[in-house]
Amino acid sequence: MLARVLIVATLLALTASQSAAQKTPAQPNGEIRGRLVNPDGKVPVTGAVVYVTAIGAASPTPAPAGPDGAFRLQGLRLGRYRVRIVAIGYAVKEFASIEITAASPRADLGTIALVATPVELQSIEVAGKRPDVLLAPDRNTYVVRDMPTTRGGSALDVLRNVPAVDVDIDNIVSLRGNAGVIVQINGRPSPLKPAQLGNFLAQLPAAIVDKVEVVPNPSAREDPEGVAGIINIILKQEADAGTSGGLTIAGGTTGQANIGGNLGYQRGSLTVFGSYGFLRDRRPRNESIYRENRYLDPITYLEETGTRLQLPLAHTVTGSVGYDLGPHDELALDGIYSTRSQKDTYGIIYHDLDATRALTGVSERTTTGHGTESNLEGTLGYRHTFGKGHKLSSELRHVHELEGGPGNVVARTLTLEGAPTGTPALENQTSWERPNQSSLKLDYVRPLSPAVRLETGYKGSLQRIHTTLETEVFDPRSAGYLPDSSRINDFTHRQLVNAGYAMLVAQLGKFQVQGGVRAERATTRFHLTTSGATYDNPYTSIFPSGLVAYNVDDAHQVKLSYSSRIRRPDDPDVLDPTAHYADPLNLSRGNPYLKPEYIGALELGLQRTVNHLTMQLTPFFRHTRNAVRTIRTIDTAGVTTRTFAN
Repeated sequence: MLARVLIVATLLALTASQSAAQKTPAQPNGEIRGRLVNPDGKVPVTGAVVYVTAIGAASPTPAPAGPDGAFRLQGLRLGRYRVRIVAIGYAVKEFASIEITAASPRADLGTIALVATPVELQSIEVAGKRPDVLLAPDRNTYVVRDMPTTRGGSALDVLRNVPAVDVDIDNIVSLRGNAGVIVQINGRPSPLKPAQLGNFLAQLPAAIVDKVEVVPNPSAREDPEGVAGIINIILKQEADAGTSGGLTIAGGTTGQANIGGNLGYQRGSLTVFGSYGFLRDRRPRNESIYRENRYLDPITYLEETGTRLQLPLAHTVTGSVGYDLGPHDELALDGIYSTRSQKDTYGIIYHDLDATRALTGVSERTTTGHGTESNLEGTLGYRHTFGKGHKLSSELRHVHELEGGPGNVVARTLTLEGAPTGTPALENQTSWERPNQSSLKLDYVRPLSPAVRLETGYKGSLQRIHTTLETEVFDPRSAGYLPDSSRINDFTHRQLVNAGYAMLVAQLGKFQVQGGVRAERATTRFHLTTSGATYDNPYTSIFPSGLVAYNVDDAHQVKLSYSSRIRRPDDPDVLDPTAHYADPLNLSRGNPYLKPEYIGALELGLQRTVNHLTMQLTPFFRHTRNAVRTIRTIDTAGVTTRTFAN
């Protein structure tokens, strides 16, 4: 009888509890917990902070890990959460979506092994915050947000503040004094030539640059182009929860005006981010060349002085959309569009001197151009996560570009006093270059054990460049412009590359080891429409790589690395055998039979961190096979010809 009374009382209590639950909201009783250990899984990680953020919330809730590496965050409401684990001396660990439900209010993440690769240096305050630096065995990462000298500047100003990176007067980017560096945007190599790339980076506002990665000796995972390594510019594409934005307006004494803005939105599984940049500038420069013509007896001399004024006007728009299809699938769409117009005036004065350096003749040549450049890039990416560290990612990318425009030339003879004399020579010239590139990339990462993982992948890319040149010379007899057949050109360069790679990465105590190989097959075809000539140049390449890094402690690291790189002869200016006149005394002629350069680099790296000071010593040895060199010759008329050869 007593048992029946207890059962009835219990049922009544449950019924009352359910009724109350229907009338009043459930109290927050969710929990996320786990335990942090080092890569070996034996030593707990202390001093770590776990940030838990509700999807759609504006700020995270921190939870410090205890002496045993355990953490626990209680009192959570039902919903989805993002977990981010930060520990000094370890890579950041993230969980994209942890769900707290009424059926499963407690999420146990279990034992989490952190990867001890980068060492983060805390910022210090002097006149402004020192930029954060992340040092990893294969790359150094420089966070841009606290670089005070880049405020209101461009991406080139950011690169000028990165150690070992330099930008010259022509906006050509170099690493360790070598301009043969590949500049990537968001991990994707830019197909732009160095001069075009510099112009593009000059119009990219520094405000939308998140960080810069410097990879001096890349592994087989990366594209093998670039003698000096890789500089990866990562743009801001992450929006804060809700709606966020920013605006930057800057100017300079040279007439420079720079405007940049960004807007982001994040809600649930959807993230949208966009930015706009505007640049106007004025770039004057002076040049001088002095020549000795030893073909003539007695010897003669030529002095050239040039004045150049460039007035660029540029616009850049970037956008990205990310969507979480589920706890294991992500879809992303990125785009960049830039357009640039520039008025370019270039005047040269020639002074002919005899053996006694007495003035014997004066002439001038003025070139005025109205150049146009545009770049449109779209990327569709997908990533699937099978489990911890086990993932597959794919990327489909297309790039469409246009560069060129009309120009005119006025050349005339002057008296020794500098007054115009005779009839000027007039000509018009229009050149266009239309590069297009499409690529498909697949990457697969699978852990073989807690300390070893396998990375494999494939990349196929097709590049096509169509170049045209038209030249018209004014004929006084017909009082009109006539085509100059010696300076009319039309050619196409096509390059197809299929590549695959495999790598093993291991964390063995204080040692980190990488070893891999990349194999590729390239087929190229250069077709000269004006003459009907076709040049085929297929080749197969193997690129081994290896790295051994030893972390003495959190402040000292020693590493030894080797990589094999390539410099492809894919620049139309280098391949085109047609003579191109910069002016009557300077012409250039390409070589379609060039072989690719192969570069092997062995590098020793020593890094030491003391308080807020980081010291790096990186002696390296680099050997090049089939090196392409520029050859200049001068004939008896004083005309200089530039060509190229292995």
